[in-house]
Amino acid sequence: MMKNLYRQEMFKLLKRRGTWWGLGFLVLQNIGFAWLGVVYHTHTLAKEFWVAGFASPAFIVFMMIAACAGSISSEFEYNTMKNVITQAYSRSAVLVSKWLAMLTYSLMLYGLVGGLTFANHIVWPDYRFALTATLPGSQQALWQDWLTATSANFVTLWLLLSVVFLVAAMLKKGLVATLCGIVGYFALGVISRLMFQLIDKWEPLKWNPINFLNYSVQVTMPLLTKLTHLTNTQMFWGNLGYIGLFMLLGLYFFSQKEV
Repeated sequence: MMKNLYRQEMFKLLKRRGTWWGLGFLVLQNIGFAWLGVVYHTHTLAKEFWVAGFASPAFIVFMMIAACAGSISSEFEYNTMKNVITQAYSRSAVLVSKWLAMLTYSLMLYGLVGGLTFANHIVWPDYRFALTATLPGSQQALWQDWLTATSANFVTLWLLLSVVFLVAAMLKKGLVATLCGIVGYFALGVISRLMFQLIDKWEPLKWNPINFLNYSVQVTMPLLTKLTHLTNTQMFWGNLGYIGLFMLLGLYFFSQKEV
């Protein structure tokens, strides 16, 4: 049953023009930013730019927010949910299949960006540095820094997506869920400043979910630990915990919605 639902979700995902437009845009963006790094090499640090994946993870966030919100809202907007349920599929199974499809899509995007990032390392002379070299203040090789940063970005992405899934399941409105995800992403920097001050005054606040969104930054800026009051290990498990919590809440609300 789950296998059939997963196949249906992947089929719908691959039939959307937006999916392929997004993949094409990501290719152009990654290569374009690599080219800009070469042109304006006096204003960029090639090694740090490479470790950051040429800013592609930030664009993946927007693509995934839109895809996740649309995967749920479209079922209600086009009244296709009734057809799915009449096929004897439970709502829980339907939502889990969407999670799996979006997980596959996110892995595809990160795999594409990873391949492009390493291709840029080979193609552009400015990025042909030894991957075993280190960044100032880092004890890891460049490839390890890249892998650590990419993994942390992936985890925090899914913390954000779990909220998007929850809002979409509660309201059945893809636009609202998309806006919540995007606003939350952009507002993090502003909110964090106030939050850090509050955490200094009241330690338990460090366990709030917004603080855990700083995980992807903290792994590349260890000094942020003094502000978040959490170690990288605590950040990792806290992200997984909140992802699980928001997913379960989304599952509950999705199963309660009228078709």
